[in-house]
Amino acid sequence: MVKRSDLGLLLLRLSVGGTLVAHGAPKLFGGEDRQPPQLMAQVLGSNYPKAWAGGGPKHFAEVLQHLGVPWPETAAQVSGWAEFGGGLALGLGLATPLTATAILGNMLVAIYKAHWKTGFYGQGGYEHALALAAGAAALLGTGPGALSVDAVLR
Repeated sequence: MVKRSDLGLLLLRLSVGGTLVAHGAPKLFGGEDRQPPQLMAQVLGSNYPKAWAGGGPKHFAEVLQHLGVPWPETAAQVSGWAEFGGGLALGLGLATPLTATAILGNMLVAIYKAHWKTGFYGQGGYEHALALAAGAAALLGTGPGALSVDAVLR
């Protein structure tokens, strides 16, 4: 029998992981003249293709350089994979301690470098990154639950 807490952890993993995948994919695979996979564009809405076209590792590295992040090209790849790959792994409940730690670190750096100056709320605020960081921290503290790849592999 499935416990309610395991369903709650599954929902948390899927929502945080899915959000991270949606935000990481354009950073890694987007760029000028590029379009997201059709299913992603349909599910994620009319703003998503614009984010994809304005994304890409080169553009993201330029943003990070402007923010004063050291080694911006490397940081763009690390951050993009923490979001995209970490989001996939978190959604599956795979390598949860490592995945949640990478996501938590990535979101804390994003808050500090990109969002803090705007404040908590509004366009460019840190509330979104904080919610993702909190979800990752919660999963780091609790584990992924019984409905996860980690549980199956145990």
